[in-house]
Amino acid sequence: MHFLEEKRIVSKPIRHYGSTGGIVLIVFGLIILFDQYLKTGWLTLVVFPAAGLILLVLGILYHRMGLAIPGSIIAGLGIGGFLYFSPLVNLSVQNRIGFLLLAFSLGWMSIAVLGGIMNGKIAWWAFLCGCIFGSLGACFLFTTLRVVDFGLYLSFGLGLAFLAWGMAGRLFGLVIPACLVLGAGSGVYLAWGYSLEVNELAKTGLMLVCFALAWLLITICSKVISDKFVWWPLIPGGIIAMVGWGLYIGGNPGNAVNFIGNTTSIGLILFGLYLLLLRQGIHR
Repeated sequence: MHFLEEKRIVSKPIRHYGSTGGIVLIVFGLIILFDQYLKTGWLTLVVFPAAGLILLVLGILYHRMGLAIPGSIIAGLGIGGFLYFSPLVNLSVQNRIGFLLLAFSLGWMSIAVLGGIMNGKIAWWAFLCGCIFGSLGACFLFTTLRVVDFGLYLSFGLGLAFLAWGMAGRLFGLVIPACLVLGAGSGVYLAWGYSLEVNELAKTGLMLVCFALAWLLITICSKVISDKFVWWPLIPGGIIAMVGWGLYIGGNPGNAVNFIGNTTSIGLILFGLYLLLLRQGIHR
């Protein structure tokens, strides 16, 4: 008997917020339908962000991710669609796409934050989607849309997302691909994103050395999420660095000394950052 009463108490608000969300969608659907005859040019653009925000607010009030998730996605996509299609915004098509993707990214980011607030656990899958769409939006806004530009921004979006996820959850299995993606994306962009007066052999060497530094970054990050260093990434990293140095020297021997000195200094800087900024927080 008590079980049935508890079941009624739980199911009532669930039916209530579900019915409210359904009514909201029906009302806004009718508004969109009527706008096909009214032809206002702006009413449909306002409906989607308004519907998303209402669903989002209802999800927060009822403490239900079942409303907050679609509300966040619809609101982000609706705001982005307004920026893209609105005649009031004087932007190029490329910038409109960029702001559309950034607004959509904010919708996914809000899901990640609300997951932490409502469930006590950040929705990292939504954070990952937000970083991907956000990096694509930034690429449309700040680059000329070359292939290497997309590679750099996507690698940073994916790498930083996995790195934050792995560091927060102390998941070394996510830190490894995060560092490798960051190193590979940076290496490809530095080698082929600029008009360097070196041959392809030297460019390949530059890319490999950047990729080798990513393995060094894995070792440093391992100390942040555990009690000791994980040294094995230095083995493939050292081999790749030696191969990269060899290719660069073979392709551009005149600048070999400066190149080796610069890349070595970057490695020292990475370890120095650990000693100055990370170790104090770890051992407190």
